[in-house]
Amino acid sequence: MRERETVLITGGSGGMGAEFAKIFAKEGFHVVLAARSEDKMKALAEKLNQKYGNSCANSVAAVSACASGQGAVSERASGQGTVSVQDSEYRVRPDPQTEGKGDLCVEYIPADLSRPGGAEALWAEVQRRGLKVDQLVNNAGAGKAGRVVDAAPEVMEGLITLNVTSLTVLCRMAGAAMAERGYGKILNISSTAGMFPDPYFNVYGPSKAYVLALTEAMKGELKGTGVTVTALCPGPVRTNWAKNAGKAYPAMAADPARVARIGFEAMQKGRLCAVPGIFTKTGTFFLTRCLPRSARVGIGAMWQRAMIRKDEKKRGSIR
Repeated sequence: MRERETVLITGGSGGMGAEFAKIFAKEGFHVVLAARSEDKMKALAEKLNQKYGNSCANSVAAVSACASGQGAVSERASGQGTVSVQDSEYRVRPDPQTEGKGDLCVEYIPADLSRPGGAEALWAEVQRRGLKVDQLVNNAGAGKAGRVVDAAPEVMEGLITLNVTSLTVLCRMAGAAMAERGYGKILNISSTAGMFPDPYFNVYGPSKAYVLALTEAMKGELKGTGVTVTALCPGPVRTNWAKNAGKAYPAMAADPARVARIGFEAMQKGRLCAVPGIFTKTGTFFLTRCLPRSARVGIGAMWQRAMIRKDEKKRGSIR
């Protein structure tokens, strides 16, 4: 019998992060959320603990104890489970006799990964709580509409810290611990924006290209260690991301629950890269393989301008 696995999910307060949390909790993982919005994480932790476990939470006080590192964290993280192997997929599920009654816990750590040192502080808190991270979902990320020459330097610095530096530091910290134990899985959320030009979104596309390249590099470096690294590269997803970034959703924006499920499955199977959706896969293949770079730049600029203008028009009609 193997210990119940623990997953750390960044950007875990909403959107894709919340969908990942639901999936991992349902699959019997001990879930640790990290994000800036403490209230949203607390509400999500309460909901998932009430639905999937009862020894860690089912009360506000218990969730608060998880969040502050109080209580028997090591005991919650070491529950027994049964192993299910399918298509080279490894999962730990609750024992059927104790399912719904075991030590499942969803806890949270407030963290601002857009600030220098944020990732190091998060990892230090993970260690302080005595948590052993078996799987890492680097979901935290953001973008902001605007040309490179117009964007405020501090905004771009924050985006690079969040999308690149913090993700890299967590890969380094968690990856090293996983390699030492001989087992672990990392899922980095990239984007199709990292596969071709992404004008009018300054550092977002380039940062996602870095995430994909880092994933590929780590995949090669960690071969034979028992640690797998996967990149999830979705197109537009129907969350608040686009609204916060200053652009509208296209009609074919994907359902976040479905995208998260595809990412989870790819991660468990140890795949290198997953691009959800036939339309997104086909469009990405065509743009990256069949068109010259100059044409890709023009198409990317036209597309993003249209989405930004659509958002501006919508906001104007609301006013």
